[in-house]
Amino acid sequence: MKMQGLLVTVAAFGLMAVVGGQAVAADRQIPTAPADFLSKTSPIKVDEADEATLKEGGKIYTKKCQKCHGETGDGQGSAAGELTIKPTNLSAPGYMASRKDGQLLWITMNGSPNTEMKGFGPGSEQNYSEDDLWKVIAYMRSAFTK
Repeated sequence: MKMQGLLVTVAAFGLMAVVGGQAVAADRQIPTAPADFLSKTSPIKVDEADEATLKEGGKIYTKKCQKCHGETGDGQGSAAGELTIKPTNLSAPGYMASRKDGQLLWITMNGSPNTEMKGFGPGSEQNYSEDDLWKVIAYMRSAFTK
């Protein structure tokens, strides 16, 4: 009888761990940008972007995004292991193609709530312009779209 009680207790703790894990995963949901952002389209068309624009976006990505999102956008950057909520894998098949320009702009400007990702847009500590963020988005689309 004691063994059965022990098994029930162990099973209960296991269930709490699984449910707890799901709660953490639920916190990872990326919020949808407001309508005024979702309607925005990038002024930089990736297939028409010049090398200098993509290079500039790449420099900002390397400086500010790579440590979490990784060199290849896989979410395995040097700081990713230290984060409670892991960075998005930007290079996952279909990920970049399924995101609207305005959604990507909103997240890069404002950060991602309930994660360690802070905003990089105007007025933030980083204070990148909207034009700079569009360059980063163009770079990410060119480098990580699969």
